[in-house]
Amino acid sequence: MKKLIPISICIGLIAVVCTACGLINQGDPSLDATRVAIAVQQTSLAQGQSPQVEPQQPQVDVPVQPTYTLYPTYTQQAPPPEEPPEEVPPTATVTLTPTVTQTATQGLLFLDVTKDNIEFACHLMGYPTTLTITVEMSDVDRGAALFWRLHEKATDYKMDWTLEDMVRAGGNKRTYTFDADIPGGTANFGYPMIGTSWFEFQIISNDGADRTEVFADVTFHPCP
Repeated sequence: MKKLIPISICIGLIAVVCTACGLINQGDPSLDATRVAIAVQQTSLAQGQSPQVEPQQPQVDVPVQPTYTLYPTYTQQAPPPEEPPEEVPPTATVTLTPTVTQTATQGLLFLDVTKDNIEFACHLMGYPTTLTITVEMSDVDRGAALFWRLHEKATDYKMDWTLEDMVRAGGNKRTYTFDADIPGGTANFGYPMIGTSWFEFQIISNDGADRTEVFADVTFHPCP
């Protein structure tokens, strides 16, 4: 509106001048028409040149979007598999195998061990051909097994252990007799070609719970 006031003043001045000129030139109608047309044109131009003021759009505050912080997700780990319970091995079957040891269990089951000879041979050469071993037991009903082998003195060769069952000898005793008389046909044990050897033996209860030491103080003379 403030810009339109000067334009209106100019138009008013032009109108005054034109009126004065009209008073001077009365009687010329074409001149009056021209003046009127110029005034109308200038007014139109003045109105057309006035700037178009567009209303300002109110600023709209854009809401600030919140920033989301990505937190790591927690995945629950599966518990480790339980270890299988330790298997208890089955109780081993008792094997009546003699062990070379000097620790005896006499005093529990085997009370005394005796032998009638310290040397014997396979034929009559000044040595007996038999060896009788007797054991006294606190419980004779538990039985006794006699393990023996030949241990060659010159080469340290040892036979595998052989088992013999000791029989009752009356009272609380059990016994077994070895016979080496091969020429007489009464021998009850065999052996390979071997030289003079220690005759080693050990007595074990039939249930395998008790055993004597390994005796190795008897000498055997094989056939030549």
